[in-house]
Amino acid sequence: MTPLDPATLGEARDSRDRMLEAQHALERARADYGHAIRRLHAEGGSLREIAESLGVSHQRVHQLVEGAERGGARKSRRRHFDWPFTRFTRRARQVIVLAQQEAQTLGHPRAGTEHLLLGLALAEDESTASVLAESGLTATAIRERVAALEPSSSRGRQSFTRAAKRALERSVNEAKTLGDNYIGAEHLLLGLLADERAGAVAIVRDLGAGPQVLSAAVRERRGAS
Repeated sequence: MTPLDPATLGEARDSRDRMLEAQHALERARADYGHAIRRLHAEGGSLREIAESLGVSHQRVHQLVEGAERGGARKSRRRHFDWPFTRFTRRARQVIVLAQQEAQTLGHPRAGTEHLLLGLALAEDESTASVLAESGLTATAIRERVAALEPSSSRGRQSFTRAAKRALERSVNEAKTLGDNYIGAEHLLLGLLADERAGAVAIVRDLGAGPQVLSAAVRERRGAS
């Protein structure tokens, strides 16, 4: 096998990071756009007037306004986790995007803890990559297990399973416990490993690693940095 050219590989990784940042910027712009339209409507603007002023269809404005109202009723009955995770580092956000992309590529309807684990292996974050690799948790090995999950024909932007959302919330708590004002890839991994019932933990065990051992290694590596 011919070794990869370091310079070209570096260019590819830089391009990948820029692409992920652009995706997040687009997501934020969409959220701001929807919020501004809902404000115009709340201030008395009619759906037709807003649509004509922005040069979009009346149906699209109706979807943004009515969809938010229906979503607001559901959110009031459950805990909400805001996107785009502003306190997450660039690498942590990359993990989340990679997890969604892998779920879509594999034909899975939603991104679960298994996909987040795969995202961590693919992101090659310095705080987690060596811990995973030393335990045999390579991207190739993890993807083989994730690909074995029941496929689906679902398309479009992937949402997260409840278990994945709980893992993301636990990553925030892990950061607080460690006294950090940011959420990095190491916090994501700790959040995943904290749930013994999660699919990610099942894969970790299937590959011969121990969740508690991995967690201890992450904390030790973090303390040594």
